[in-house]
Amino acid sequence: MSEDVSEIFDPAEDAPWRTPREILTRQGYTPLAPAGLADRQLPGRLWELLYAAAARRFFFTDTNHLSDREFYTLLWQQWLDEPTADIPPAAETNTTLIVSEFNVNGMTHDEIWLRFYAEEEDRVALTPGEILPPHEDPPFDRDRFLPTPPVPLNAHFGGLPGDDDQPDENSDEESDPLGLAGIDREIAADKNEFSPADPPDSPSAVQLPTAEPENWTSPAQQLVRQHLPLLPPAEITDETLTPILWELLHHLAWCGFYILHTDHLSDRELYAGLWQRGLRDPAYLPGRNPRGGWFHDFLDSGNEADIQLWLRHYASEEERARHVEDWPADPLPPREKPPFNRDWRLPHGPF
Repeated sequence: MSEDVSEIFDPAEDAPWRTPREILTRQGYTPLAPAGLADRQLPGRLWELLYAAAARRFFFTDTNHLSDREFYTLLWQQWLDEPTADIPPAAETNTTLIVSEFNVNGMTHDEIWLRFYAEEEDRVALTPGEILPPHEDPPFDRDRFLPTPPVPLNAHFGGLPGDDDQPDENSDEESDPLGLAGIDREIAADKNEFSPADPPDSPSAVQLPTAEPENWTSPAQQLVRQHLPLLPPAEITDETLTPILWELLHHLAWCGFYILHTDHLSDRELYAGLWQRGLRDPAYLPGRNPRGGWFHDFLDSGNEADIQLWLRHYASEEERARHVEDWPADPLPPREKPPFNRDWRLPHGPF
């Protein structure tokens, strides 16, 4: 946690209050009005907004009663202009909005909850003569795909979702009541089995053991198996390219595939780069896994051009100084702001 955030942080007392629209605009992202979005553009623009919100640690739940357009419109008309605590990301404090608590489509939030989300034991009339709405399955399936709050690995106390909770029948639980021996064995086994595409200094690269390379698959094959369409860049108009890109980034994130260092690329250049290589190269795709994922770095070639781009747009002053010290004969380009502003809101996974 950074030094400018106190260890005990009360959002209501310590953070200024601003609207999410103001917060996101300050980050350089302005969502488009729903009225100007065609149906083909809407899903991608919704995911773009949801990942931008997640980057500022705003998350959503109970949305399956709304279509993509209804959900986007609700966010645009209500949530984006509702004042909230502008909590610095360093505080690691999440805000979750229960979308079913908004009145919509002529239904009150109580009716929405009782109809779509309440457990049977909660569907109880509170007053004599109260008529409860019949239970219905929500018409859409989105909630399980939404960005989720990141959970630090050390918060799992040695256990992560998906781990086998059953003790080994040969283990001595009495001699290892905290289960630390198993963790030690796992760390030792995985120590040298990280994905070659993981950045070596990435926190999420530290926990992910890879499958055998012969079992890897390309993201394109994975998406085709899931019946998700892939369009060549030449067949996508400029108007629809950005929404299609964000749909693709979302689907890749659900395969456990994430991208790094993209702010020097336009949306079309990024999509073309994924089409030409990122979607075709074999990768270990673990799904949305709290231990990490497969990282495709757009500056991972190691050639001089990529090194110069990294020094120009991404390296810190400390890293630039270290490069000059290590490679005094290399030219050092001036430090420049990247021409695009995307990396901060890319899918990062639940870690």
